[in-house]
Parts: sequence; C-alpha cells; structure tokens
Amino acid sequence: MKRIFLFTVIALGACLSACKAPSSMYSTRTARTQEMPVETWSSWTTADLEVSDQRVKLTVAVPQNDNMMVSVEQYKENAVGELLEKSNADVLVNPLFKLDYRNGRLESITVSGYPAKHRNFRTISYEEQTKYLIDKSKSENVPQVVINGGEIINEVKK
Repeated sequence: MKRIFLFTVIALGACLSACKAPSSMYSTRTARTQEMPVETWSSWTTADLEVSDQRVKLTVAVPQNDNMMVSVEQYKENAVGELLEKSNADVLVNPLFKLDYRNGRLESITVSGYPAKHRNFRTISYEEQTKYLIDKSKSENVPQVVINGGEIINEVKK
C-alpha cells in the first residue's frame, strides 16, 4: 500500500512539474500608435470621374463544376472585372445584373453599366478637407469637431 501511494505521489509530481513551460520561452510585446500631427495625414488626393454615355454589356458563362463552391456574388465581381478590362475602365457606374438559371443552376451572368475612368488626380487643401468633413457630418447628422487654424468649429445639423 505504501509503495502504491509513494509511486502515485512520484508520478503526480512528475506530471505536474513536466507541464510547466519555461517562462523564458514566452515574451510579450506591446505596440504603440505613434501620435501624428494633423499636417502629416491631411494630404488627400481626389480625381474627376469621366463617365461614358454609352452603356456596355457582357455575358459570362458560369462553369458547371460541382467541386467548386463559388458564390453568386463572386461570379458577379468576376463579370464586372472582365467588363472593366474589356472596356479599359476603372469603375462601372450603375451596374445591372441578369442571372440566367437552367434546371435550378446558374448558367450565365449578364452585367451592364456605364464604364468610367479616373482623370485629373490632384491633392486637395486642408480647408477643402475640413469643408468636406463638416458637410459630411451635417448630411449624416453627426457631431463633428474640426480644428481649423486654432479655432474649434462644432457645427451640427439641427
């Protein structure tokens, strides 16, 4: 009986001491966000969007592969990508989709829209950015505090 008890105590002690990980193996690190002055991040770039007046259209066949699990949204994105590539455009304005099903399976997707290209890239001033943020906060009815030339402006749509 004493041997079994002694053996149990030794085995339990070995298990408990073996489970402890050496503390030198693990280290913790923390990250800090660097505080940036407003002037550093206030350089915004904008561009004009030149939209074509001709609507373009493309029909893409959907491969019938039972092993692939691709969503309809992914097929739509692929169709838009092909149409933009063929139209040499950056954006498709007002995209419309027509999904054709046969026997309960998606057979093809037709996408149409107005191709558009970005033109006239330029940097906007801090004042234009401030005006944009204030106008946006008014349209969303969100309080917006903007520091402009040392003056605090708090304009909220009432």
